[in-house]
Amino acid sequence: MWGRNIYDNIRRFLQFQLTVNVNALLIAFVGSCILRESPLQPIQLLWVNLIMDSLASLALATEYPKESLLERPPYAKDEYIISRKMMKHIISMSIYQAIVLFTIIFAGDQFIPEDPDYWPRNGKFVQAGREYDWSGNDLYKIYNEGKNNVGPSRHMTVVFNVFVLMQISHMLC
Repeated sequence: MWGRNIYDNIRRFLQFQLTVNVNALLIAFVGSCILRESPLQPIQLLWVNLIMDSLASLALATEYPKESLLERPPYAKDEYIISRKMMKHIISMSIYQAIVLFTIIFAGDQFIPEDPDYWPRNGKFVQAGREYDWSGNDLYKIYNEGKNNVGPSRHMTVVFNVFVLMQISHMLC
């Protein structure tokens, strides 16, 4: 009973970790190719790794076996540890999370509210955290013309927070 429980928990842990890593790689790679800079900075990825490894390993270590584990047949010796169902789940969750995060990355400055007196852009929404727009224009240079020095906004902080919250909610499901 304990052996089956440990094997199932390892599979759950791998499914969760692979989803986090596939999504982080996808966001970092595509974001770097399009934006010339990764939306998730290395220190943020280290924090994600620390948080997700800690929480997932705690979940792995604290789940007790159930009697129903003995009712199903054992896994075959030649069966892969990552099943087709797990791969479908990893890919579908990564695509869903990537769609949400790319929406926030590329259109977040159109709907994330901001303090109206803080940014001189339009007074309603957060300044774009992207350094360049789609046509290659330097957004910081555009924002700084005739105004005080405006640096990066909270846009990419929202991206990081949404990324972490999506991973935590995925872990709880």
